[in-house]
Amino acid sequence: MSRSKGKNKKWLILSLITVMCLGLLSACGAKNESGDNPEGAANGGNKGAQGNEVTLRFMTWDSGQTLQPYQNAINAFMEKHPDIKVKVESVPDNYDQKLLTSLASGTAPDVFMAWNYPLYVPGGALEDMQTWVDKDSYDLGKYYPILMDYMKYDEKLWGLPTTYSTRAIYYNKSLFDEAGVPYPQDGWKWDEFVDTVQKLTKPGQYGFIMTPDDVMTMQPYVWSNGGDMVSDDGKTVEGVLNSAENIETMTFLKQLYDASSKINSAGKFSTNNGLESFLTGQIAMFDNGMWPLGDILKEGKLDIGTVTHPLPEGGSLKGIIHTSGYSMPKSGKNKEAAWELIKFMSGEEGIKIITANKFAFSPVISVDEENGYASDPYLEAFAKELEGSDKLIAGMRNESWSEAEDMIRAGVQAIFYNNADIKSTLDDAAKQAQAVLK
Repeated sequence: MSRSKGKNKKWLILSLITVMCLGLLSACGAKNESGDNPEGAANGGNKGAQGNEVTLRFMTWDSGQTLQPYQNAINAFMEKHPDIKVKVESVPDNYDQKLLTSLASGTAPDVFMAWNYPLYVPGGALEDMQTWVDKDSYDLGKYYPILMDYMKYDEKLWGLPTTYSTRAIYYNKSLFDEAGVPYPQDGWKWDEFVDTVQKLTKPGQYGFIMTPDDVMTMQPYVWSNGGDMVSDDGKTVEGVLNSAENIETMTFLKQLYDASSKINSAGKFSTNNGLESFLTGQIAMFDNGMWPLGDILKEGKLDIGTVTHPLPEGGSLKGIIHTSGYSMPKSGKNKEAAWELIKFMSGEEGIKIITANKFAFSPVISVDEENGYASDPYLEAFAKELEGSDKLIAGMRNESWSEAEDMIRAGVQAIFYNNADIKSTLDDAAKQAQAVLK
């Protein structure tokens, strides 16, 4: 789960239906041609069987500067494997729609980046990666266990991890200095956060922007207070979303909104698109992943710091993880070569190249330790967020979660914008979301 991909949820629902129908047909056709196992795949025109040059299609949502680290690793792979050429296909917009369409039609690239396995898996068009892991006795123990949980759905393995990032709070030191407010420290409390937001909010400046639009990024606050949005198995919302812990958490989030965001027109800022306003000094604190950090430091226009999310009294830090996997289609014709690329990109050699500029962490524990990013003053907060992370985001637990999340978002909007009663609104949202999941 990585950065925003510009998803159109209604389109995705239709696409999912298409994949469920057509994907199974293409998958069955693929089985007849190359089989479901690596040995069969090797007889389907792959490098291992023919010894001829193979061209792989590699699809990613990254582009420009964010694509370059992956391109560097791919270049290194091609130098190591001169008989395998890799053609990169950058799809920065409508990625999920295009991937689902290609999976359904049997035209998917040989290797692609994937993050929403509950969406992709039901069509039956993805390759079960456990087969390849078993074939090579590939060591999955090199990866952080929580990241491997993100690679699985329906008790099967669908990818090997790319990179990952937790989230933390960025803050503009200059704005803190101007207001005479001390810099936040790891372990700070919810009431300190609200107080700081209030002190840093004035006409034309916002201490922090809290909106109801991005329900996913509310989960660290929910988890740190002992709550959740859905049960671990992804089936139950009632009694979970509307728990006493979540009522307390939503009360805090509403305080954050009232302390700053409500003086702004609704929807102008959000967790993801507030970066520009942070860079121009309109927002003193900003919640995001590691991705913008390198560019901010390189430009050198802002004096910034990073800090972990604030905690409720008695709470514990439980960070949210953005990650994705390298996957391949069941109908792929170059599976042996594709597997070699995936192993390289996700393994020690490739991931060192990809994470060299600190835009994300390595999923390989030893590489993370070698990089020493956990002791970097700007990255330390992100590393701490991983330590207590033990939950999958709700969207990774149920293929229908995006619809349920719409119900929850509507409830949060009513609370934030219209001062709706928190308990009764969460009760209603939980009931509506539960109906969707059934």
